[in-house]
Amino acid sequence: MTRIRPAAWLMAAVALFLLAVAGYALLVHAYPQYYWRQIDTAVYRDGGVAVRHQPAMLYALRLGPAKLPFIYTPFAALLMAAGSGASFAAWQAGLAVLTIGLLPMVTYLCLGLAGRPAGLARAAASFVIAAVGLWLEPVAMTLFFGQINLVLLALVVGDLALPNRFKGKGIGIGLAAGIKLTPLIFIPYLLCTRRARAAAVGALTFAVTVGLGFALLPHASAVFWHEQFTELGSRHFHLTNQSLNGVILRLTHAGPGAHAYWQVAAVVVGTAGLATAILASRRGHELLGLVVCGATGLLVSPISWSHHYVFVVPALVLAAYGPQRLGYRILSAALVVGLFGWWPLPIGSQGGYDPTARLLPRGLLLLSPNEGNNGTLEFTWRGLELIAGNYYVLTLLAFISATACALALSKNPGGAGEARTHDRQITSLRQRSG
Repeated sequence: MTRIRPAAWLMAAVALFLLAVAGYALLVHAYPQYYWRQIDTAVYRDGGVAVRHQPAMLYALRLGPAKLPFIYTPFAALLMAAGSGASFAAWQAGLAVLTIGLLPMVTYLCLGLAGRPAGLARAAASFVIAAVGLWLEPVAMTLFFGQINLVLLALVVGDLALPNRFKGKGIGIGLAAGIKLTPLIFIPYLLCTRRARAAAVGALTFAVTVGLGFALLPHASAVFWHEQFTELGSRHFHLTNQSLNGVILRLTHAGPGAHAYWQVAAVVVGTAGLATAILASRRGHELLGLVVCGATGLLVSPISWSHHYVFVVPALVLAAYGPQRLGYRILSAALVVGLFGWWPLPIGSQGGYDPTARLLPRGLLLLSPNEGNNGTLEFTWRGLELIAGNYYVLTLLAFISATACALALSKNPGGAGEARTHDRQITSLRQRSG
């Protein structure tokens, strides 16, 4: 039997990825009113324009056609201002191309964290996983809204993939946190996994972004860090806020005790999740540690829209290459795709489930009774509706719990995994040099 060369596998994988991209492009072309609105891109661009012309009003304005507030940091607004002179169409195309282009890069880096040696076989696997990842709900909805989630993920993954001896390790995480606060959880993760210098670099980089905000946008910075940061998403109870805060707001009907309940839950889950991620990393399971830490950040954040769940891309890599047995890999990957895939559903014009509407690709989450962001139908959920409407959060809680139990019951000594990772790196270097 003739063995297929890695170069041929790579060509086939690239073709599959391009086919997935072409399918998405055809969908956008056929239904631009559903898939080419990119209302968040409009907020980014208009926020940058506001920085140039009305900086003191940045957090008071309602931006874009959807009249949404700018909720990112002042440093992020400064970055948006740098490109705000470009047309909205250029922003749309640029963010879409950047998001899609980053997918194979992120999967390639994740495969390295999983211990796969560099080479054509790893590149081929990255394009295959990227092709599937494009049709996962968080990635597809990132493109739908014109979000920067993949950019932030690439900064975090790229940083963690750097060798620990690299002096700039930590800058990517610091920059990501300077744009959006959720990646801050990776700084204590670095510190507690014996990468103190990288943690210090990340913290310093984040501090510099805050300082730049105060230096160049003093009033907007005061508003953000006082008013915006203390609000903590108290009104965001709608279905697509898949955080602990969103679940508690829905369960309590946004009652007066919701904030206190969320604080307790965030501390408990945050501590347990971060400890699990740290243990995974210390056992040598770097990709597992990354995914658990990212999942913990999503849970404890006051607002985690479903499209923020782009850590499902590293999770797909983990599912496909984590378990030793092929059957477990197939089952794990199928579970990730099944739960987070983009499936044909009857979704109405307001974003809620409508059995009379045409079938269009959207996430299974929208099967839960909802009226988009225009009603309080979430407060009427009972029984299975509560499970279906909160299943992103429930999935992450189950994943972290199962990981913690598996690590606790594992008889592997703490250094064994690290030794295996080191051996793989040595093997990779030998293959490249020989």
